[in-house]
Amino acid sequence: MARIALKAEYVRDLPLTETGQKFVFDTALPGFGIRIGTKAKAYICESRVKGRSRRVTIGRTDQLTLNDARRLAKRELAAMAGGVDRNKEKAEERASTMTLAEALNLYLKDNDLKESTATENRRLITGDFSDWLDKDVKGLTPTMVVRRFDKITERSPSVANHACWVLRAVMNYARVVTKTDAGEFTLPPNPCERLTDLNRWHKAKARTGKLAKDQFPAFFDALDAANNCDFADFMELLVRAGLRRNEAASLLWSDVDFESETFTIRAEVSKNGKALTLPTSKQIMALFERRREAAPDSLQIFGDAKRFDPRKSLNKLREAVGSDLTYHDLRRTFLSVAEEQAVPYSLLKKLGNHSAGNDVTLKHYANTIEHETLRPYMQKVNDQIDRLARIDNPELKARDAVKRLNSALQDLEEFEQYQVKVGELKRMVAELT
Repeated sequence: MARIALKAEYVRDLPLTETGQKFVFDTALPGFGIRIGTKAKAYICESRVKGRSRRVTIGRTDQLTLNDARRLAKRELAAMAGGVDRNKEKAEERASTMTLAEALNLYLKDNDLKESTATENRRLITGDFSDWLDKDVKGLTPTMVVRRFDKITERSPSVANHACWVLRAVMNYARVVTKTDAGEFTLPPNPCERLTDLNRWHKAKARTGKLAKDQFPAFFDALDAANNCDFADFMELLVRAGLRRNEAASLLWSDVDFESETFTIRAEVSKNGKALTLPTSKQIMALFERRREAAPDSLQIFGDAKRFDPRKSLNKLREAVGSDLTYHDLRRTFLSVAEEQAVPYSLLKKLGNHSAGNDVTLKHYANTIEHETLRPYMQKVNDQIDRLARIDNPELKARDAVKRLNSALQDLEEFEQYQVKVGELKRMVAELT
């Protein structure tokens, strides 16, 4: 922090910083100085108000002369000496006039949300709190929030939860951005906290929908008979790879490596914000190959996710399966089959592209898992899906037959009189495999 007798020419010629900020204070008027940033220079004054340090911005150096800035600084320094906290006043003024619409725009602008999340958040606020958008945030009371929550609950408890979660986040952010430089809140406590105090939030019911074992044949028969091949392939990929709907719908051909037989969920698509490369099974590779043959010039494997909500095709599939099947049910089906096939927990989390959360051990271990480690498990799950669906897979049937034969030979080895014949049969089986 430099100190110098400020002159107009000196202020004009001060270079901007490459990074961060730099301060130069005037020796003629203590507390008066210049803040230099990467994009602009501004006159400031600094003093203590009731024992706390305060810094007030007077104006940019290209908009005020040095003499005018020094005169305004004297006025501000005198006010601070009298106990006036200009920054607190500005923060309170901003807080008192900020509307819910302004708070929402600020929250969405400053937070790095996925486009789909930001769109949904805006829809919830503008839909369920449209009559509050022009109201000052400061005027939204706990009683208002509870009444609105109860009103939305009449329509849908889950929407009431979701809408007020977003409102709570917006209000929390508004409280933070309107704090004084000393860290003091200028807005009252978040009115949404009254819902917590009253234990009003609805307990979410865990969704457990998935394909039952006896539904697999009907599911795949319906896909074979579907008029919409795009829809059929999309649904098959969901159940065979355990992808989320958006992850599958956003796949580009550049995400698929036919040579290494892998595909990548890009970071911008992944729910946890991290890219993940997964191995394909033979069945998934066959699906990708027929998709490429059908649309060799397309950049996307499936195109926009919205294309894959054809109501007629989905309703026919639900009718064939005999349940109100959802896209996410197919992901749960994949993970359920993987669990039944004894896929280790850490690998199951990786296959499902789940976050490690607070599990420190899993977080570090899962980061070291390569796609080749996952490949046999991906194949194992897809083979089991073929068995459950009774799909005609000659290679799988042959492998299963050999496995059963080896098991039978193991049992026969216990009998001495069959040992010679068993040895001959084992040699024949070895030739087959």
